Formats: sequence, C-alpha cells, structure tokens
Amino acid sequence: MTRRPDTDAMPKVRRGSRVLLVFLTALTSIAILELASAALYGLSLSKSDRKNVKALTGIGDFPVRRLPNTFWHHDFNPAHPVYEGNLNSHGIKGPEFQLPKPRGELRVLCVGDSTTEGTGVEPDETFPRYLEEILHEQIDLLSPYETVTVINGGVGSHNSAFNLAYLAFRLLHFDPDVVVIKSSYNDYLPYSIPGMTYDYTHAFPNPYHQIAPSSYWSLAGRSFFLRLLGVVLFRDEVAVPFPDFSGRISPQQFQEMDYSDNADKFFVYAENLRSMILLASGRGMEVLVLDLPTSPDPNHFGNDRRFGIRFKNLIERLEDEIERIVQEEQVALVRTGPFDREDFWDHVHNTASGNKKIAESGATAFLRPIGQMEDELASPNGL
Repeated sequence: MTRRPDTDAMPKVRRGSRVLLVFLTALTSIAILELASAALYGLSLSKSDRKNVKALTGIGDFPVRRLPNTFWHHDFNPAHPVYEGNLNSHGIKGPEFQLPKPRGELRVLCVGDSTTEGTGVEPDETFPRYLEEILHEQIDLLSPYETVTVINGGVGSHNSAFNLAYLAFRLLHFDPDVVVIKSSYNDYLPYSIPGMTYDYTHAFPNPYHQIAPSSYWSLAGRSFFLRLLGVVLFRDEVAVPFPDFSGRISPQQFQEMDYSDNADKFFVYAENLRSMILLASGRGMEVLVLDLPTSPDPNHFGNDRRFGIRFKNLIERLEDEIERIVQEEQVALVRTGPFDREDFWDHVHNTASGNKKIAESGATAFLRPIGQMEDELASPNGL
C-alpha cells in the first residue's frame, strides 16, 4: 500500500528552506559588504585615520599611560600611532642628535605646539625640518659654524604654560645656540574657561590619556563596515580620537566660547612668553619669536556664530601680547608669510607649502652673524 505524503510536513519543509535561503543570502550579503568595506577601508582612508580608528576601537597594542598632574610630551607615549617610528632616543620627534653638542654645530631649538610639531604633514614637511635644510644650504654664511641641527621641540596641545615647563625641564638641556619660540594657539582653552586661574593648573592638556572604547567603537572593532560608517557619522572623533582636553567643555560651549570673561588675564600668556625668553637668554642663547600665522581664507573661520571667528579674534589678542613682550625684552619678532589659502589645511595648521614659507621667513634671521642678531633684528616692527 502506497503511503501518502505528510501534507502537514510539506509547508514546514518549505518554510525551513525559505528561512535557510534567507539566512544564507543575508550571510552572503554581509560577507560581501564586509569584504567591500575592508577594501574601501584600506584604499580610501588615510593612514592617520586608520590609526585613529584603531585607537577608538581599542584594537592592537596601544599602551597609553595616565600621568596625573603633569604636562605631557612624546616620551610618555612612544608607542602612540602618531609617534611610532618618528621619535629619537631623546623622546623628540625627528632624527637623532648628539649630546653633548659637537664642536662647530649651530643648534637651533624650535618650541611650540602642534603647528611646530607638524600635525597634518609628514615628518620631513615641518617648518623645523625645512629650516634645517635652508640653513644647511647657507652654512657658509653662518661662520664660525660648520654644520647645523634644528630640533623640533613642538608638542601638540601644548599651551604657553606647558611650553614654558617643557623648555625649562627638558629642552634647554639640549644646549641650543638659538631658541625659536612659536607660542601658542592652544591658549584658547584656558582663556575660554570662566574663572580661569592665573597658573593654568585647571587645564592640563593630556589628550593621550587611557581611554575606554565607546559601545559603538567596541562593536566597530569587529566590522569594517561599522568602521567606515563611524568615519562618516563621527568624523570629529576620528580626526581627534580623544575627549576635550579639559573634560569640562561641551560641544555647544566649544562653539560659543567667549574670551571676554578672562580679558584681564591675558598678561599670563605674555608672562609665560617672557619667562621662556628670559630662560634662554639668561643662558646666553639667542631668541627668535615667531608670529601666529592664520589662514587668509575667511571660510576657514566660519561666521560670527561659530567658533572660528572667536578663535581668530583670540589670536589677534595674543599677537598684541607677543608684540608687547618682544619690544620690552628686545628680541626679534619674525613675521611669517605672506600665505595663500593652500598653505593651510585648517584655520591654523600649515600644509607643507605653508611650513616652508615659515622656515624661509625664519631663516632670514640667521643669515648674519649669530652674535649680532639681537642688535640687528630687535625692533618694534620685527622682520
């Protein structure tokens, strides 16, 4: 006798097949999406963006150390992706240099923030490296020196207080003949906080502290598609993968900063600059102070309702203090530029072409006997 098919089981088989087909289709689609995303991730994102995404997701070896109540610099984070392979044995970004200083060497030290360190450009595209190249080409005009070394003492996020501390406790030990001070855009942070204390102790800039990945970035560590999506949705996090330096300013407050509350404390910035000058000149070193160039493109600063125009106004206020101090201390003020819009990739950071122009402006101060620089260059109008 022939058995009739179980008509009740047939729909279940069909449903099971459909579910399996949907599952396999979804799995195949996800695999294709991930493979395509992995290719785009490697081909379309810059090396710095990929490293910052890795930092945000907690992928790989990222031994960052928390050091409370101190200024930070490269030595604290030698394995950070930004610095990996770019630091010498002295913890300075750049090639090796000798201690003690060799006879016949003109040693120039550049002090500053990320605009000195060279954020956004390759290590050989910073203004200290261009300055060294120019001076090396003109070494016959720098008698009695036979060679020249320019040390990049710039550290991203340093304000004038931390530049002062870094100069006093580390950089002066490198025995420079000339100290070039480019100080400092990052004073926007302490001046933006109502009730700022005079010594900046309320705002320790330490963006490379230990971080725990957010829920999104933890999940993105398992998916190239989510990493790409995160680059689009959270671009600010990828560009600077750390919280605001002070931990106290919301994005809205950042956009609405008003420096007028601290207008009576701008002298602190000036005194930090004066202290750097006195530290160096007191040890017989020549001092050059660079201005704070900003982009000539108004679009880089936004409109009156955004942070950019306030930042530009602050720079002008800081420039007034720079001019006052260099006149009082009788040191040279080097005016850089002129610049084109292509010389900046944001409102303060220079491209390679901008850094070369800064170096060319600064180099003019060296093309005369070093011992005569102060007499020849110190003037109310600078260079």
